[in-house]
Amino acid sequence: MKERRPIFYDAERVRWRRTRRALEVTGALLTVLLAYFFITIAVSVELPAGLLPDTKSGYHPFKPKKKSPPPREGRHRRVNNIGTVPASYDPLRAAFYVSWDPNSLASLKKHYREIDLLIPEQLHAVSPDGSLSFVDYEHGQNRIKASPSEGVALLKEDKLHQWLKILNPPVEIPTMGLLNNYDGLQWRVDEMVKMLANADARRNLVRDSIEFAKEFHEAGIVLDFEEVPDTSQSHFRQFVSELGSALHSAGLKLMVALPARDDAYDYPFVAKQCDAIVLMNYDEHWLTSTPGPIASQDWYVENLRQILQEVPAGKIIAAVGSYAYDWPEVGKKPIEPAQSLTIQEALLHAYESETQVEFDSTSLNPHYSYYDEHNHIHQVWMLDAVTAYNELRASERLGVQGTALWRLGSADTSIWPVWDATRPDDAVRQKLADLPPGPDLILDGNGDVWHFTDTPKSGRRTFTYDSASDLITAEKYEAYPLSYHIDEIGAAKLKMALTFDDGPDPNWTPKVLDILKEKNVLATFFVIGWDANKWPQLIRREYA
Repeated sequence: MKERRPIFYDAERVRWRRTRRALEVTGALLTVLLAYFFITIAVSVELPAGLLPDTKSGYHPFKPKKKSPPPREGRHRRVNNIGTVPASYDPLRAAFYVSWDPNSLASLKKHYREIDLLIPEQLHAVSPDGSLSFVDYEHGQNRIKASPSEGVALLKEDKLHQWLKILNPPVEIPTMGLLNNYDGLQWRVDEMVKMLANADARRNLVRDSIEFAKEFHEAGIVLDFEEVPDTSQSHFRQFVSELGSALHSAGLKLMVALPARDDAYDYPFVAKQCDAIVLMNYDEHWLTSTPGPIASQDWYVENLRQILQEVPAGKIIAAVGSYAYDWPEVGKKPIEPAQSLTIQEALLHAYESETQVEFDSTSLNPHYSYYDEHNHIHQVWMLDAVTAYNELRASERLGVQGTALWRLGSADTSIWPVWDATRPDDAVRQKLADLPPGPDLILDGNGDVWHFTDTPKSGRRTFTYDSASDLITAEKYEAYPLSYHIDEIGAAKLKMALTFDDGPDPNWTPKVLDILKEKNVLATFFVIGWDANKWPQLIRREYA
């Protein structure tokens, strides 16, 4: 009988060799995996930030909004006191506002709490018949002859009054509208002369001005007729008398803006007819004169002293200028008119030309010179916060009723911390050292696409204060204030960029796309996420 062997008996040990090889390979793989496992434990692996779990708590600090400072206390009292002598020295702070410069509104929005009285340019007497005109600066400086009611309706739609309407909490800013002979482009002297010489025309202008002020709930009128010829001075005095009498009968006030040190004007007579004279105490050197200080400190003080010999201090509002003039090189050619600059523009020119502003020790006015791109020399003189400080102190010492800033939008931004200070100390003066950037933008290039290349930066000044004279006698700009620096790009001759906002819309977007396809025109679509999710097929068509 044949010997029976186990079923799985393998005399050649073939299966064993295969099994052992498999075990060896498996053991080697396990060894490698274990080694890798221990290495990953020992060495930390940095995941991309987007893949890391958010381990931060959902809690975060609550930062309550800073409460806005309250409006300047006593503003209505000071306006009511115009033309009277208050029991204690309580100077009025007024500011001129213009609609033709958007920086004027930007400045007002920031500093309206710090002024007592706003003087906006509103009324224009530029017709011989004495009718009122209004300049629509919102739509291309269009001059509109209108009734007082029509004028009120027009001005209520401008940016100033739209902003006032939405102020929250509501703030009432005492206002006296400016009445001048400027039509938005030039001073209308001939028309003003004819109007002043005509009794009926004067009567028309007086009637309509008062009706406007009453309907607009203003405190009165500020009259600013410029370049009144000597031959029309008697008619001018007659008009001031008629306007003042009518305004006072209506319970309203009249202030008259007059140039400093001009013998053609009868300051005592005008002062008797109005509540205050606004002495425009600047333009010692003007746009068409040779270059020089705009308001030397001694010149400023002497002008006040001269008028105070004829007019009570309680009837004087001293205007304080804050702007610059840039005179081009004269050479052998006739004098070219200077360019009027805001302080921010003037300091930007100094920065771009790498020029140091100098402080003239005689006039106490800052100035500098630079070469333009044509290698022509320019001389720039400025009235900045330091000159304003000195003028405010002089006005305070002479006891005038108050001061008026010319103007919102052009002024040195560091004026505001010292504007309402009387008898300031070192801590108040030190606020002049910081120069916040103004509202002007630094724009380079051409086009409707903006590329922001730099953010605003504050400037810095140092100065020397002389306690004996109560004047700042020297200053140095350590750093110039700079606004947003923006490259304007995208301009191309005879080309335009077509864009559509707030879509897609199932009704209109397909029609627009059909027209674009038919005309073979490209466009850019700005879409809303919610609508894009609802109509993805339209997004695909826009992208195709």
